[in-house]
Amino acid sequence: MSEANKVHELRFDDIKVGYTAFLEHCISDQDTAAFAKVSGDYNPLHVDDTYASSTPFGERIVHGMLLGAFVSQLIGMQLPGRFALILKETLEFRKPVHIGDSILVEGTVSRTSSATKIIEVDIKISVQDVSVADGSVLVQVLK
Repeated sequence: MSEANKVHELRFDDIKVGYTAFLEHCISDQDTAAFAKVSGDYNPLHVDDTYASSTPFGERIVHGMLLGAFVSQLIGMQLPGRFALILKETLEFRKPVHIGDSILVEGTVSRTSSATKIIEVDIKISVQDVSVADGSVLVQVLK
């Protein structure tokens, strides 16, 4: 397994408030096409250059929930990784993301509950230091 595909195995007792993980990814046309296929969301704003050029965005923009999928990757692969069970994910989209943009997904543990083994992870997604989305994820840590 390559380092990029390595699943971390953080246990609840390993995770402290302030723990942070990062994920970087350059959004490709293939990413958008694959997401449209798996989600069934072929809205022309995401898949049709001609249509998208006539909108205020001037070009196609990335599905917001594709960003949510990268949040899932951050939680399921890194924070905490193998022992993660996402209970709730909220995202607020601040600015559009375009094909070719490099996103930085940052997750920081803001709260832990030893009684339930649930952590809250604050999420910030940015492109070139500009915030494009933020939110939080509630995660049950299974071990």
